[in-house]
Amino acid sequence: MAQQMGVREIVYERIGILLTLAEKAMREGDEKHAKRYVFLARKLSTRYNCRLAKKDRMRFCKSCGMPRIIGKNTKVRLRKRTRTAEYACSCGMTVGFKY
Repeated sequence: MAQQMGVREIVYERIGILLTLAEKAMREGDEKHAKRYVFLARKLSTRYNCRLAKKDRMRFCKSCGMPRIIGKNTKVRLRKRTRTAEYACSCGMTVGFKY
């Protein structure tokens, strides 16, 4: 059981590193590598049965696998009545999160 917790900590650390690299690659305009980093992070989470945190799930588009960079490939709309932030990706997928 103790070994399993050690493995999970390593997996969460690597997922964080991969998502950070994906955002950095996307900011530099390298979409191919950004998409690959997100793919590897999602693959790690499924292989080791580690659920991604909400902040990590918000960092990439579930549909196209690209990291969300506001102003570059994502638009944000705030809905005052329902208190949700709507993120519209360049692929057309729209996701809402409560704020």
